[in-house]
Amino acid sequence: MKCKLVDVFAKEKLTGNGLTIFYDYERLDSNEMLSLAQEMRQFESIFVLNSDSNTSFKARIFTTEEELDFAGHPIIGLAAHLHEESGSIEPKEWVIELNKSSVSVMTKKTAQYFHASMAQGSPEFIYTLNKDEVTSILSALNLTSSHLSHYPLEVISTGLPYLIVPIIGGIENASISVDDFEILLTRFGAKFVYVLDVINFEGRTWDNKGLVEDIATGSAAGPAAAFLTKHQLAADNSNIIISQGRFLGRESEIETYVEAVEGNISNIWVSGDVVKVANISFV
Repeated sequence: MKCKLVDVFAKEKLTGNGLTIFYDYERLDSNEMLSLAQEMRQFESIFVLNSDSNTSFKARIFTTEEELDFAGHPIIGLAAHLHEESGSIEPKEWVIELNKSSVSVMTKKTAQYFHASMAQGSPEFIYTLNKDEVTSILSALNLTSSHLSHYPLEVISTGLPYLIVPIIGGIENASISVDDFEILLTRFGAKFVYVLDVINFEGRTWDNKGLVEDIATGSAAGPAAAFLTKHQLAADNSNIIISQGRFLGRESEIETYVEAVEGNISNIWVSGDVVKVANISFV
């Protein structure tokens, strides 16, 4: 069985967010996919199924704990792999079919490897936290009201629902400090949290046990860009660069572009460079 190791949201090898793409196998069940994702110990791994189409592929995404219906950097990394396998040097467009949705991705060849842009569609604004709920979240994240901006805490989704926690300072202090954080998020309809410095456009997120911090999160970048645009912290139809990974020694830049007219968002693009690191063969 073959797989490929790439770095996503990266300008050079061994930067950005690592990803394993499993692509050359006859059949794996869900438990086997989960075991392989656990073996690689990355935030996510992606499995692409054989297809009769040259542009549409089914894929499944796993963390070390569970299967996800959507994630950002695995889809961007997979699209780069598909472009390489196609052998084309011309720009390409792909449809990645996931469990509950399909995602369009455009790719183009670069000197390093490939650049990919994923269309996340229009955002869903799910819930705004009240004062008491904000207090509980700040406590769970090792933050205080002095760190908080005057903007609301909101749950926003472009495939995965994130609780956006907008702060003006203290991002270095942020961490998940309670055991039941996932239960707390569930009350608001969120899957994960994204702490967002609205001055420096820098974000942080973790698994819900707070044990593993993610380096660069494409599925959170869409909601973050939607939040920044909604509250006029970034202009409609402009490039928004979100940084992440500084505290892991792998600083990454996630490019976003929000298509909007008078604040009405029709689509969000999340883009980044992908660099190939290794071809791997499992014995």
